[in-house]
Amino acid sequence: QFVVTYDSLKTFIYDTETGQIVRQFVNDHSSIGDENYRINRLISHPCQPIIITAHDDRKIRYFDSNSGRMIHSMVAHLDSVTSLAIDPQQTCLLSGSHDRSIRLWNLENRNCLQELTVHQKKDDESIHDVAFHSSKPYMTSVGADSIAKIYA
Repeated sequence: QFVVTYDSLKTFIYDTETGQIVRQFVNDHSSIGDENYRINRLISHPCQPIIITAHDDRKIRYFDSNSGRMIHSMVAHLDSVTSLAIDPQQTCLLSGSHDRSIRLWNLENRNCLQELTVHQKKDDESIHDVAFHSSKPYMTSVGADSIAKIYA
């Protein structure tokens, strides 16, 4: 199976063999038809049936991939959330935003563990992507300021 999100603000899980829609995700009703709901990044938890999305409306949303239902929604940044990554130990979520910050979240209780303001804005954009190293305790971010940063 694979997950697809469209500009129409709809998200689906498709069967890779048949190409048929298996499930449609159901979001919170406040976001229906709201252009700020646009999904900038979508990631799948490697071991749990959870899909996590980053949105223009400053929110991160968690979906149950078995039911398609939203299980949690939170305002995570002061501007559009642009990027997401899950650490190799699957305990933390890293998010980046055009508010110039990256935030480290506890995946289980969804509390913010740390916030770093790390990039400068350029043309109303800031952080374009975040990532974890696959085996070392490093995080990275890249921004509109043409700088890539590594954090230990």
